[in-house]
Amino acid sequence: MDSISQLRLTILGKSKSTDDLRERPEKFDFLGVDKKTRTRTLLEKTIPKTAVISQTPSEEREKIFSYIINFWERSLLEADYLADTGKGLNLSKRPFLAPSRINDGFNFAQQYRWDTYFQNKGLIIAGGYDLAIDQLINIVEVFSQFKRVPNALTTWFLSHSQPPLEIFSAFDLLAAGVAPKDWLSRVIQMVEEELVSEWWDYESGKQQPRQTKQMFEKYGLMTRYNSIHFHPLLDSCEDGKDHNWVTATYGANYLPVQINAIIYGILDRLVRYYSSEKLGNDQTKTRQYAIFRERLHHDFNRRFWCKEGKWTGFRNYSLIDGEGFIRYGDLAAEVWPLFVGLASKEQAEVTKNNLERYYAGDYGLASTSLVLREGGSLTKPPAGYQSFQWEYPNCWPPLMLVAVEGLKKYGYLEEARKYEHRWVQYLESAFKLTGFFTEKQPSAAHVEVNKGYYGNIKGFGWTISVYLDFLKDLALSNNLDF
Repeated sequence: MDSISQLRLTILGKSKSTDDLRERPEKFDFLGVDKKTRTRTLLEKTIPKTAVISQTPSEEREKIFSYIINFWERSLLEADYLADTGKGLNLSKRPFLAPSRINDGFNFAQQYRWDTYFQNKGLIIAGGYDLAIDQLINIVEVFSQFKRVPNALTTWFLSHSQPPLEIFSAFDLLAAGVAPKDWLSRVIQMVEEELVSEWWDYESGKQQPRQTKQMFEKYGLMTRYNSIHFHPLLDSCEDGKDHNWVTATYGANYLPVQINAIIYGILDRLVRYYSSEKLGNDQTKTRQYAIFRERLHHDFNRRFWCKEGKWTGFRNYSLIDGEGFIRYGDLAAEVWPLFVGLASKEQAEVTKNNLERYYAGDYGLASTSLVLREGGSLTKPPAGYQSFQWEYPNCWPPLMLVAVEGLKKYGYLEEARKYEHRWVQYLESAFKLTGFFTEKQPSAAHVEVNKGYYGNIKGFGWTISVYLDFLKDLALSNNLDF
């Protein structure tokens, strides 16, 4: 043992400062007591026997589902509260599904906020409702203690957050038939408190708020990313997209489509919750949130709908004097308004056409558009930053799901399933060659993934869940012909 390890052992009583994470594979007993049974059960839940398909699940597909079960068993983790994880102290009191594992590359062995929404999609398909609820309650309890939901549930991430998608996950559970017990009211309370203390913080008493008096008077309910950060990467984490050109250039000095669209979706679901006699049953709050929903809808369209040539569509908005619309092809800005249902039919049609024209590749949708970059606000990469992994040519599973769900909401089923079909087919062919899934994929055959500053990690939590979601929809709609 070297001198530093010996010194650490003398001082701490252990040679490593981090505490071990524990795997909890028995939590998947609801699928069966052994891997083979769990694999077959998950296959049947994803591709139901009632689905009309042209063939029975192939041997290769069974290998994929065996891989998913193995990954879930290895990545469902638990640690003592406030145990040292190597990325701060653990704040999750219940087991959680990590996006990946330390020995798969980069350390993603924590519960990440927006990953939780996408991972819960897969757990809900599998019938793992208790695990999905536990993940939501982990987030609720961290907010209760710190009045902030960090990027991931360790103390290392407390300076910044990620997109607030908990209410969307709660409604997914309700749609699956889960009873609205205490867990739901706890999630709703957290969502309401965070709305008016974190995202809408005008006149809240906070230092360096997201919303200033000048912003509120000029832009209404619009909010921005946390203005206390001096590194744009931390701002972009709140957009879910770390390392992208827009946040690297503007930091907190722009109004982002994504978070403001999500807030609209939160208001819409709060209206649904409180207007239901079986859920919140509070007409005063129903009216209150309906008013704010309409105000935000007005402010949103006034600020984000651009009508400038090829950039016509939803665009982020610069707060720098004289700049206005950020003429740049950001897939997230295009698709989130459809996902939450605030786009008009005409806006949805423009967006549908934009996806096909500017983002669609052989496999999936690119995160940004080279065509919309030309002659726009950002024609050259910002200097001094690491590789921009949320840019062309990368295709990211969470944005694929948001795009597909948004298209379905407006009746573009053929287009949605075309994207599902291409992406699932690519993913299965790539698995046949490599034997694993990755965090991000190429959007087309003629490009390679930009691995970003930490590589293309194996696993991967949201890739698995989006795969299951698309596969099930293709099976139930009789489009699983490969």
